[in-house]
Amino acid sequence: MMEERSYTIGRKGQIQVLHKTTSAEHAKLVVKKDKLYLTDLNSTNGTYLIEDGKRIRFDEGYIRLSQLLSFGNHVCSVRELMARAEVAESDVA
Repeated sequence: MMEERSYTIGRKGQIQVLHKTTSAEHAKLVVKKDKLYLTDLNSTNGTYLIEDGKRIRFDEGYIRLSQLLSFGNHVCSVRELMARAEVAESDVA
């Protein structure tokens, strides 16, 4: 059974998002089995879901692998975050 993994997303996180509108510790991503749970860490410029081209404020909840997100003004996919998480894991190993 796979254990739960947790990553901080931001300029100084395990998953780095180097953008001036992204906080040092912007959000937290928890991965457990096939579930992804994202929490905004009281970031200055907010975390948003991108749905039908619109930014929707997001505080915490489950997200899909196909989801587009915005950390401040930086847009990325959940797939991209997961790829960065795998790189972060391999750097530690």
